[in-house]
Amino acid sequence: MKQWNRLFFFLLLNIIVSACTTLTVLVLWDRTQSSILGDSISALTFNRQNPAASVTPTTLNTPVPAATPTPAVVVHEVKIGDTFDSIAATYSVSVNELLVENGYSQAQPLSAGDLVRVPVHFVEIDSVVGVGDLELERVVIRNTVPNELSLSGWTLVDENDNTYTFPQVTIYVNGGTVSVYSKPGADTVLDLFWGGDAPIWGSGETVTLRDSAGAPRAVYQIP
Repeated sequence: MKQWNRLFFFLLLNIIVSACTTLTVLVLWDRTQSSILGDSISALTFNRQNPAASVTPTTLNTPVPAATPTPAVVVHEVKIGDTFDSIAATYSVSVNELLVENGYSQAQPLSAGDLVRVPVHFVEIDSVVGVGDLELERVVIRNTVPNELSLSGWTLVDENDNTYTFPQVTIYVNGGTVSVYSKPGADTVLDLFWGGDAPIWGSGETVTLRDSAGAPRAVYQIP
């Protein structure tokens, strides 16, 4: 009889321990789920109140503006005896080009060690042919670099600020030329026409070729 009582006691104790363990696990599980549920509800409420917070920012591929081309120049360090005239002669540019490039309104004395910016020519005015004869008069422009040279948007200007603007035209090879006739006509890849009803150029006049930014690229004085 004592043996059965002892067995019953251990069985009851085992049931109590199992029940306590199960109850503890259920309590912990309930707390965990409540915490997770609470966080989810909080997050949902926050996103509803702050819709922008749930949106992931998107980086837009905004095009970067193309850099504006800078006219090519070389920097000349002034030596004793250098003047604007001598520097212009050395680099085959005009004094006016040097003054414009360096921000001067007129020539002035230079000191040894001064730095003078000298524009590099990609093109030259080779000649002005048939001056004074409308039928023959033309300005011949030559490419002086190995690469092709686009003159689109460039201008040809006389001393009275009469201006011819180049259309879409390209000189493709080093030494290649294009001619601008003063008379009317139909443009070709080699010959362009200003459309004047009288000759434009005269002896002693200065011809200026400017790039699309207005910078002088070649200057030629008609003999």
